[in-house]
Amino acid sequence: MKKPRIGIVANLLIVESGMLPGIYRSYVNQDYIESLEKAGCLPVLLPVLTNLEDVKEQIEYLDGIVLSGGYDIDPFLYGEQPIPGQGFTMPEVDRYYMEVIAAADQLGKPVFGICKGLQALNVAFGGTMYQDLGKQCPKALQHTQQAPRYAPTHFVQVEPNSFLATVLPQKAKVNSFHHQAIKDLAKDFRVTAQADDGVIEGIERKQGTFMCGVQWHPEMMAKFDDTTMVALFRQFAQQCMANNND
Repeated sequence: MKKPRIGIVANLLIVESGMLPGIYRSYVNQDYIESLEKAGCLPVLLPVLTNLEDVKEQIEYLDGIVLSGGYDIDPFLYGEQPIPGQGFTMPEVDRYYMEVIAAADQLGKPVFGICKGLQALNVAFGGTMYQDLGKQCPKALQHTQQAPRYAPTHFVQVEPNSFLATVLPQKAKVNSFHHQAIKDLAKDFRVTAQADDGVIEGIERKQGTFMCGVQWHPEMMAKFDDTTMVALFRQFAQQCMANNND
């Protein structure tokens, strides 16, 4: 049986030391690759393109897209200026994310957004962000955990009749490595998971091309054989293959 080809949207890393300080490198964390392999997929790295007109051709042969985590999203994309607490941004990466989402929608390619990937989906369809939970939501739980990356540190409530509910229990334990979160949800989406403090942890598009995002990092847990998170990637792979058979 043919394995689904899943593109992982890469980031740019600025090398700060060594022989070539200041050089950019395209990368994804190995956890994404190994998690998709565990789910029976063939991972394909998608480097950030400078010519955005080529993005549609870049992804057209793929079965689905994973939007990886990364730097904070440029607040200009949702009509705001940075406040204290907003982290480092790379606008060229964010423009690429936006173009990948638009191209995937046009081509009907399923998309699974992780951490920043969830945030990018929300912004791409008109939503906004809390730039820093510590300053803007002082009653929030600790969402930048002080524990190994594979360790779950808080609960999320999963909505029934959702993509996430096909795999996760109604009350699921997840890890957490973010200081930004969705403020205004894009109108094309619904909330499918939420932390006890009200922070949105999962979204799903209501209609059109399948698009789902989670705020935690399932790839970090799946890397260490968390069966539920491996199953989440496997379920996305099945969604991609079913999409091809429609």
